[in-house]
Amino acid sequence: QVLAEAMLDALSLASLFAYGPANPEKVTDAQVIPLKSKLIDTLHIGINWHEWKRDSKIDIDDVKERLCTFAEKCVGKPGPIMHLLNPDMDQNIQAIQPLRKKAITKYFTDEERESLARLLIKDIDRDAYQLHCENETCASSLHASSNHGNKEDDLITCQFQFVPCPNYKCTVQISKKYAKEHDDECGYKVLPCPSGCGMEVARNNMHVHVTTRCSLRQAECPLSLVGCTAIVQAADVTKHLNQHADTHFMLLSTRMMEYQQLFKQFDTKIKMLEEKNAKLERELARTTALLSTKNESNAISNDLKKVTKRLNALEGSCRTEFKKVEYDRRSHKK
Repeated sequence: QVLAEAMLDALSLASLFAYGPANPEKVTDAQVIPLKSKLIDTLHIGINWHEWKRDSKIDIDDVKERLCTFAEKCVGKPGPIMHLLNPDMDQNIQAIQPLRKKAITKYFTDEERESLARLLIKDIDRDAYQLHCENETCASSLHASSNHGNKEDDLITCQFQFVPCPNYKCTVQISKKYAKEHDDECGYKVLPCPSGCGMEVARNNMHVHVTTRCSLRQAECPLSLVGCTAIVQAADVTKHLNQHADTHFMLLSTRMMEYQQLFKQFDTKIKMLEEKNAKLERELARTTALLSTKNESNAISNDLKKVTKRLNALEGSCRTEFKKVEYDRRSHKK
Protein backbone atom coordinates (compact mmCIF):
# COMPACT_ATOMS: atom_id res chain seq x y z
CA GLN A 1 0.00 0.00 0.00
CA VAL A 2 2.83 2.40 0.81
CA LEU A 3 4.57 1.69 -2.50
CA ALA A 4 1.31 1.95 -4.43
CA GLU A 5 0.56 5.33 -2.85
CA ALA A 6 4.14 6.51 -3.49
CA MET A 7 3.72 5.63 -7.20
CA LEU A 8 0.59 7.75 -7.40
CA ASP A 9 2.32 10.65 -5.62
CA ALA A 10 5.30 10.46 -7.99
CA LEU A 11 3.18 10.40 -11.16
CA SER A 12 0.88 13.23 -10.05
CA LEU A 13 3.83 15.42 -9.03
CA ALA A 14 5.61 14.74 -12.32
CA SER A 15 2.51 15.79 -14.28
CA LEU A 16 2.30 19.00 -12.27
CA PHE A 17 5.97 19.75 -12.92
CA ALA A 18 5.53 19.00 -16.62
CA TYR A 19 2.25 20.78 -17.34
CA GLY A 20 1.85 23.27 -14.50
CA PRO A 21 -0.78 23.59 -11.77
CA ALA A 22 -3.54 24.93 -14.04
CA ASN A 23 -6.67 22.75 -14.24
CA PRO A 24 -5.44 20.14 -11.73
CA GLU A 25 -8.49 17.93 -12.26
CA LYS A 26 -8.01 17.70 -16.04
CA VAL A 27 -5.32 15.51 -17.58
CA THR A 28 -5.15 13.72 -20.92
CA ASP A 29 -3.85 10.37 -22.17
CA ALA A 30 -1.06 12.14 -24.03
CA GLN A 31 0.09 13.82 -20.83
CA VAL A 32 -0.10 10.88 -18.43
CA ILE A 33 0.79 7.72 -20.38
CA PRO A 34 4.39 8.73 -21.33
CA LEU A 35 5.10 9.71 -17.73
CA LYS A 36 3.52 6.51 -16.47
CA SER A 37 5.74 4.48 -18.79
CA LYS A 38 8.85 6.25 -17.48
CA LEU A 39 7.70 5.66 -13.90
CA ILE A 40 7.31 1.92 -14.49
CA ASP A 41 10.80 1.83 -16.07
CA THR A 42 12.13 3.61 -12.97
CA LEU A 43 10.93 0.74 -10.78
CA HIS A 44 13.42 -1.63 -12.52
CA ILE A 45 11.08 -4.56 -12.02
CA GLY A 46 12.98 -7.75 -12.88
CA ILE A 47 16.48 -6.36 -12.42
CA ASN A 48 16.42 -5.11 -8.82
CA TRP A 49 17.41 -8.56 -7.57
CA HIS A 50 20.45 -8.64 -9.86
CA GLU A 51 21.46 -5.17 -8.67
CA TRP A 52 20.96 -6.33 -5.09
CA LYS A 53 23.22 -9.37 -5.63
CA ARG A 54 25.86 -7.14 -7.21
CA ASP A 55 25.73 -4.20 -4.78
CA SER A 56 24.02 -5.66 -1.69
CA LYS A 57 22.28 -2.30 -1.29
CA ILE A 58 18.94 -2.43 -3.12
CA ASP A 59 15.96 -2.51 -0.76
CA ILE A 60 12.50 -0.99 -0.39
CA ASP A 61 13.94 2.29 0.86
CA ASP A 62 15.95 2.63 -2.36
CA VAL A 63 12.79 2.19 -4.40
CA LYS A 64 10.99 4.77 -2.26
CA GLU A 65 13.87 7.17 -2.89
CA ARG A 66 13.53 6.62 -6.64
CA LEU A 67 9.84 7.41 -6.45
CA CYS A 68 10.42 10.51 -4.32
CA THR A 69 12.91 11.92 -6.84
CA PHE A 70 11.14 10.66 -9.99
CA ALA A 71 9.36 13.94 -10.81
CA GLU A 72 12.50 16.04 -10.44
CA LYS A 73 14.74 13.66 -12.39
CA CYS A 74 12.24 12.80 -15.11
CA VAL A 75 10.76 16.26 -15.72
CA GLY A 76 12.71 18.73 -13.62
CA LYS A 77 11.40 21.26 -11.17
CA PRO A 78 9.68 24.38 -12.58
CA GLY A 79 12.38 26.84 -13.60
CA PRO A 80 12.89 30.49 -12.60
CA ILE A 81 10.70 31.77 -15.46
CA MET A 82 7.74 29.70 -14.26
CA HIS A 83 8.35 30.92 -10.70
CA LEU A 84 8.52 34.49 -11.98
CA LEU A 85 5.12 34.06 -13.66
CA ASN A 86 3.72 32.30 -10.60
CA PRO A 87 5.67 33.19 -7.40
CA ASP A 88 3.51 30.89 -5.28
CA MET A 89 3.95 27.88 -7.57
CA ASP A 90 5.45 25.57 -4.93
CA GLN A 91 2.61 26.25 -2.49
CA ASN A 92 0.04 25.91 -5.28
CA ILE A 93 1.43 22.56 -6.41
CA GLN A 94 1.39 21.25 -2.84
CA ALA A 95 -2.20 22.43 -2.36
CA ILE A 96 -3.61 21.02 -5.59
CA GLN A 97 -1.68 17.73 -5.69
CA PRO A 98 -4.61 15.83 -4.06
CA LEU A 99 -6.85 16.97 -6.93
CA ARG A 100 -4.32 15.87 -9.53
CA LYS A 101 -3.90 12.49 -7.78
CA LYS A 102 -7.63 11.95 -8.03
CA ALA A 103 -7.50 12.66 -11.78
CA ILE A 104 -4.45 10.42 -12.28
CA THR A 105 -6.19 7.37 -10.75
CA LYS A 106 -8.24 7.14 -13.95
CA TYR A 107 -5.04 6.18 -15.80
CA PHE A 108 -3.21 4.47 -12.91
CA THR A 109 -5.75 2.42 -10.95
CA ASP A 110 -5.38 1.04 -7.45
CA GLU A 111 -5.32 -2.54 -8.78
CA GLU A 112 -2.56 -1.73 -11.26
CA ARG A 113 -0.42 0.03 -8.70
CA GLU A 114 -0.88 -2.74 -6.12
CA SER A 115 0.06 -5.37 -8.71
CA LEU A 116 3.22 -3.44 -9.59
CA ALA A 117 4.03 -3.12 -5.89
CA ARG A 118 3.67 -6.89 -5.41
CA LEU A 119 5.93 -7.62 -8.39
CA LEU A 120 8.46 -5.10 -7.11
CA ILE A 121 8.49 -6.62 -3.64
CA LYS A 122 8.96 -10.13 -5.05
CA ASP A 123 11.78 -8.87 -7.25
CA ILE A 124 13.67 -7.21 -4.39
CA ASP A 125 12.85 -9.90 -1.83
CA ARG A 126 13.36 -12.79 -4.25
CA ASP A 127 15.42 -15.09 -2.01
CA ALA A 128 15.11 -13.45 1.41
CA TYR A 129 11.35 -14.01 1.83
CA GLN A 130 11.11 -11.22 4.37
CA LEU A 131 8.33 -9.45 2.50
CA HIS A 132 6.54 -12.20 0.58
CA CYS A 133 5.70 -15.87 0.92
CA GLU A 134 8.13 -18.48 -0.44
CA ASN A 135 5.21 -20.69 -1.48
CA GLU A 136 4.52 -19.62 -5.06
CA THR A 137 0.99 -21.02 -4.90
CA CYS A 138 0.12 -19.24 -1.65
CA ALA A 139 -3.15 -17.37 -2.02
CA SER A 140 -1.74 -14.44 -0.03
CA SER A 141 0.51 -13.56 -2.96
CA LEU A 142 -1.13 -15.21 -5.97
CA HIS A 143 -4.85 -15.09 -6.60
CA ALA A 144 -4.87 -18.51 -8.29
CA SER A 145 -5.63 -22.06 -7.34
CA SER A 146 -2.87 -24.34 -6.08
CA ASN A 147 -2.02 -27.82 -7.29
CA HIS A 148 0.15 -28.52 -4.27
CA GLY A 149 -2.23 -27.75 -1.47
CA ASN A 150 -5.45 -26.17 -0.38
CA LYS A 151 -5.48 -22.42 -1.06
CA GLU A 152 -7.66 -21.62 1.94
CA ASP A 153 -5.39 -23.61 4.27
CA ASP A 154 -2.35 -21.76 2.90
CA LEU A 155 -4.07 -18.42 3.44
CA ILE A 156 -4.92 -19.27 7.05
CA THR A 157 -1.37 -20.29 7.95
CA CYS A 158 0.61 -17.88 5.73
CA GLN A 159 2.41 -15.21 7.72
CA PHE A 160 2.09 -12.79 4.79
CA GLN A 161 -1.69 -12.91 4.66
CA PHE A 162 -3.06 -9.38 4.61
CA VAL A 163 -5.17 -8.52 7.63
CA PRO A 164 -6.84 -5.18 8.42
CA CYS A 165 -5.53 -3.21 11.36
CA PRO A 166 -7.95 -3.80 14.24
CA ASN A 167 -7.59 -0.26 15.56
CA TYR A 168 -10.63 1.97 15.04
CA LYS A 169 -10.31 4.40 12.09
CA CYS A 170 -7.03 2.85 10.87
CA THR A 171 -7.39 1.78 7.22
CA VAL A 172 -4.04 0.00 6.90
CA GLN A 173 -3.90 -3.59 5.74
CA ILE A 174 -0.70 -5.38 6.67
CA SER A 175 0.69 -8.91 6.63
CA LYS A 176 0.35 -11.01 9.76
CA LYS A 177 4.14 -11.13 10.11
CA TYR A 178 4.39 -7.38 10.61
CA ALA A 179 1.01 -6.80 12.25
CA LYS A 180 2.53 -6.52 15.72
CA GLU A 181 5.17 -4.02 14.53
CA HIS A 182 2.41 -1.91 13.00
CA ASP A 183 0.31 -2.24 16.13
CA ASP A 184 3.24 -1.01 18.24
CA GLU A 185 3.39 2.24 16.24
CA CYS A 186 -0.17 2.64 14.93
CA GLY A 187 -1.45 6.12 15.72
CA TYR A 188 -5.00 4.82 16.21
CA LYS A 189 -4.01 2.27 18.85
CA VAL A 190 -5.96 3.00 22.04
CA LEU A 191 -3.68 3.12 25.08
CA PRO A 192 -4.23 3.82 28.76
CA CYS A 193 -3.16 7.26 29.94
CA PRO A 194 0.45 7.01 31.23
CA SER A 195 -0.44 9.33 34.10
CA GLY A 196 -2.96 6.80 35.39
CA CYS A 197 -6.14 8.88 35.10
CA GLY A 198 -8.06 5.84 33.81
CA MET A 199 -8.80 7.28 30.35
CA GLU A 200 -7.92 5.35 27.19
CA VAL A 201 -6.76 7.53 24.30
CA ALA A 202 -5.51 6.93 20.75
CA ARG A 203 -1.74 7.14 20.43
CA ASN A 204 -2.07 10.11 18.03
CA ASN A 205 -3.96 12.14 20.66
CA MET A 206 -2.00 11.06 23.71
CA HIS A 207 0.24 14.14 23.86
CA VAL A 208 -2.77 16.47 23.69
CA HIS A 209 -4.54 14.47 26.38
CA VAL A 210 -1.56 14.38 28.75
CA THR A 211 -0.81 18.09 28.41
CA THR A 212 -4.29 19.63 28.26
CA ARG A 213 -7.03 17.18 29.25
CA CYS A 214 -5.74 14.61 31.73
CA SER A 215 -7.25 15.09 35.17
CA LEU A 216 -3.90 14.13 36.76
CA ARG A 217 -1.78 16.59 34.78
CA GLN A 218 0.05 19.33 36.65
CA ALA A 219 -1.84 22.63 36.43
CA GLU A 220 -1.30 26.17 37.66
CA CYS A 221 -3.78 27.76 40.00
CA PRO A 222 -6.33 29.85 38.03
CA LEU A 223 -5.28 32.80 40.21
CA SER A 224 -1.61 32.56 39.24
CA LEU A 225 -1.97 35.96 37.55
CA VAL A 226 -2.58 37.59 40.92
CA GLY A 227 0.32 35.84 42.64
CA CYS A 228 -0.66 32.27 43.57
CA THR A 229 2.29 30.01 42.75
CA ALA A 230 0.65 26.67 43.59
CA ILE A 231 0.96 23.77 41.13
CA VAL A 232 -1.67 21.08 41.65
CA GLN A 233 -3.24 18.23 39.73
CA ALA A 234 -6.00 19.40 37.40
CA ALA A 235 -8.56 17.30 39.29
CA ASP A 236 -7.66 19.10 42.55
CA VAL A 237 -7.96 22.69 41.27
CA THR A 238 -11.44 23.17 42.75
CA LYS A 239 -10.30 21.69 46.06
CA HIS A 240 -7.27 24.01 46.07
CA LEU A 241 -9.48 27.06 45.45
CA ASN A 242 -11.80 26.11 48.33
CA GLN A 243 -9.01 25.32 50.79
CA HIS A 244 -7.06 28.50 50.10
CA ALA A 245 -9.94 30.94 49.65
CA ASP A 246 -8.59 33.30 52.36
CA THR A 247 -5.14 33.41 50.80
CA HIS A 248 -6.63 34.03 47.38
CA PHE A 249 -8.81 36.82 48.80
CA MET A 250 -5.74 38.53 50.24
CA LEU A 251 -3.91 38.20 46.93
CA LEU A 252 -6.88 39.69 45.09
CA SER A 253 -7.15 42.52 47.63
CA THR A 254 -3.47 43.31 47.31
CA ARG A 255 -3.69 43.29 43.55
CA MET A 256 -6.77 45.56 43.63
CA MET A 257 -4.92 48.07 45.83
CA GLU A 258 -2.03 47.99 43.39
CA TYR A 259 -4.48 48.67 40.58
CA GLN A 260 -5.97 51.58 42.55
CA GLN A 261 -2.52 53.11 42.92
CA LEU A 262 -1.94 52.68 39.22
CA PHE A 263 -5.30 54.28 38.43
CA LYS A 264 -4.40 57.28 40.58
CA GLN A 265 -1.08 57.63 38.80
CA PHE A 266 -2.84 57.38 35.48
CA ASP A 267 -5.36 60.04 36.54
CA THR A 268 -2.52 62.39 37.51
CA LYS A 269 -0.74 61.79 34.20
CA ILE A 270 -3.98 62.30 32.29
CA LYS A 271 -4.58 65.67 34.00
CA MET A 272 -1.02 66.76 33.25
CA LEU A 273 -1.44 65.77 29.64
CA GLU A 274 -4.76 67.59 29.40
CA GLU A 275 -3.18 70.78 30.79
CA LYS A 276 -0.26 70.45 28.42
CA ASN A 277 -2.63 69.89 25.56
CA ALA A 278 -4.67 72.99 26.47
CA LYS A 279 -1.48 75.06 26.63
CA LEU A 280 -0.40 73.79 23.25
CA GLU A 281 -3.81 74.58 21.78
CA ARG A 282 -3.60 78.16 23.09
CA GLU A 283 -0.10 78.52 21.68
CA LEU A 284 -1.31 77.17 18.37
CA ALA A 285 -4.21 79.64 18.30
CA ARG A 286 -1.86 82.55 19.05
CA THR A 287 0.62 81.44 16.39
CA THR A 288 -2.19 81.06 13.90
CA ALA A 289 -3.41 84.58 14.66
CA LEU A 290 0.10 85.98 14.20
CA LEU A 291 0.48 84.20 10.94
CA SER A 292 -2.86 85.51 9.81
CA THR A 293 -1.82 89.10 10.72
CA LYS A 294 1.49 88.65 8.98
CA ASN A 295 -0.26 87.36 5.90
CA GLU A 296 -2.58 90.37 5.92
CA SER A 297 0.42 92.72 6.29
CA ASN A 298 2.13 91.02 3.39
CA ALA A 299 -0.99 91.43 1.29
CA ILE A 300 -1.23 95.15 2.11
CA SER A 301 2.47 95.60 1.39
CA ASN A 302 2.03 93.93 -1.99
CA ASP A 303 -0.92 96.19 -2.77
CA LEU A 304 1.10 99.29 -1.84
CA LYS A 305 3.89 98.18 -4.09
CA LYS A 306 1.48 97.78 -6.95
CA VAL A 307 -0.03 101.27 -6.30
CA THR A 308 3.42 102.82 -6.08
CA LYS A 309 4.40 101.19 -9.32
CA ARG A 310 1.30 102.52 -11.03
CA LEU A 311 1.89 106.02 -9.60
CA ASN A 312 5.45 105.99 -10.90
CA ALA A 313 4.18 104.98 -14.29
CA LEU A 314 1.57 107.79 -14.27
CA GLU A 315 4.19 110.29 -13.14
CA GLY A 316 6.42 109.33 -16.05
CA SER A 317 3.52 109.70 -18.48
CA CYS A 318 2.68 113.17 -17.09
CA ARG A 319 6.25 114.36 -17.51
CA THR A 320 6.27 113.22 -21.11
CA GLU A 321 3.01 115.06 -21.77
CA PHE A 322 4.30 118.26 -20.07
CA LYS A 323 7.36 118.17 -22.27
CA LYS A 324 5.21 117.90 -25.37
CA VAL A 325 3.01 120.82 -24.25
CA GLU A 326 6.03 122.98 -23.47
CA TYR A 327 7.52 122.20 -26.85
CA ASP A 328 4.29 123.11 -28.61
CA ARG A 329 3.98 126.40 -26.69
CA ARG A 330 7.48 127.49 -27.65
CA SER A 331 6.84 126.59 -31.26
CA HIS A 332 3.74 128.90 -31.40
CA LYS A 333 5.66 131.86 -29.93
CA LYS A 334 8.22 131.69 -32.71
